[in-house]
Amino acid sequence: MTTANKRMRILIVDDMTNMRRTIRNMLRYVGYEFISEAENGEMAIKKMTSEKVDFVVCDWNMPVMTGIEFLQKVRENEKFKDIPFLMVTAEIEASHIVQAAETDVDGYIIKPFVAKTLEEKINSILEKRANPSDVDKLVDKAIEYTNNGMFKEAISLYEHALSFNPKSARIRHAIGQIYEKMGMDDKALQYYEDAYKNNPQYIKVHQNMGDLYLKKGNTEKAAEVIEKAAKISPNNPQRQAQLGKIYLSKGDVEKADSAFKAAIGIDPKNAGLRTEIGEAYLNSGQDDKAADAFKGSLNVVESVHVYNRLGIALRRKGRYRDAIDEYKKAVRLDPEDEAIYYNMGRAYLEANMKKEAISSFKKALEIDPNFKECKEMLQSLEQKT
Repeated sequence: MTTANKRMRILIVDDMTNMRRTIRNMLRYVGYEFISEAENGEMAIKKMTSEKVDFVVCDWNMPVMTGIEFLQKVRENEKFKDIPFLMVTAEIEASHIVQAAETDVDGYIIKPFVAKTLEEKINSILEKRANPSDVDKLVDKAIEYTNNGMFKEAISLYEHALSFNPKSARIRHAIGQIYEKMGMDDKALQYYEDAYKNNPQYIKVHQNMGDLYLKKGNTEKAAEVIEKAAKISPNNPQRQAQLGKIYLSKGDVEKADSAFKAAIGIDPKNAGLRTEIGEAYLNSGQDDKAADAFKGSLNVVESVHVYNRLGIALRRKGRYRDAIDEYKKAVRLDPEDEAIYYNMGRAYLEANMKKEAISSFKKALEIDPNFKECKEMLQSLEQKT
C-alpha cells in the first residue's frame, strides 16, 4: 500500500463554510497539514493557477459552477488535468455516478462520512495512481502511442490488454476510436458495438456510436443509441442538445424542443449551448425558436456574432425593425464590424428604408473597401434611387 504524503497540498472546494471546516478538520485529524479552500469553482481555478495543488476534494452541488463543471474545467486544462479529484456528494443516483465517471473523476464519497472514510478514499486514489495495474500500464502506453500517431502499435498494446481483461468495454472502445481516426469506420463501429454488448452501461461508447451512425447518415440508429446514453446519464447538456438536433433532422420538433429544454435546464448559464441550439433551429427553419434561443444566449453574455444571428432570424420572420435594433446593439459592441453594417443595411432595405440602407452599406465599405457583396448591393440600390 502506498503511504500517503501528508505534506500533499489539498484544495477543498465547497460553497458551505461549515462543510469546508468539517473536511479541513478531518484532513488535519488524519495528518494532512497543507490545506486550502475555495467557495466555488471559479475561485478554485484562480487558486490552482496561483498556488500548487496536489489533490482536490470538491462538493457536487455548488452555485456559480457545479462540481462537475469544475471537474470538466480541470480535466480540460493541460496544467491541471492529472490532479487527483475526489467528488463529495449527497447524490446516490446511478445517473450522477455515471456523470462523474464520464468526466474522469478519480473517486466519490457520499455524505455523511467520517474522517476514516475520507482517509481511505484518498489513500485508494493515490494507491491506484502510484501502482497502476498491468492493464492500466498497457492502456497508458497505448494512449501515449495514440497521441503520437502510432496507431498500429497502440492497437497491439490494447489487444494485449484485452488478453488480461477480455470483456473490457473501455479497451474495445479505445480500439474503435483508433480505427475511426484511421478512417476505418466500419471496423470502428464493430468495436463500439462489441464494447456496448460487453457493458451497456459504458456511457462513452454510446456517444461515439451515435456520432459514427450520424456520420454514416443513419439518424434512426444514432437517435436510438444516444437516447440510451441520455437515459443512463441524463445530466449531460451536450448530449441532450445533440438529441435535439437529431430530432430536428427527423422533423420531430416536439421532441427536439423537449431535448433542448433539458439541455438548457442542466446548464442554464452556458451561452455557447444556447447559441448552438439557436443555430439548430435556424438551420431547420424554426426562426421564432431560433430567435428565442439567441436572446437567451445574449442574456447570459453579449456577442456580436449572436446579435448577427438573431438579426437573421428576425429578418426571416419579417421583423425588420427588431432586427435593426439588434444590429445596433452589435455595433455598440464592435463599431468596426463591416458584416454587421452590411446586414443592417439589408434589414433597412427589407424594411423599405432605402436612405438608411445606403448609409449602412457605405459604412461597411469604409471599414472594408473590398467587400464585394456590399459594393454590388450599394451600386444596385443607388442605380434604382
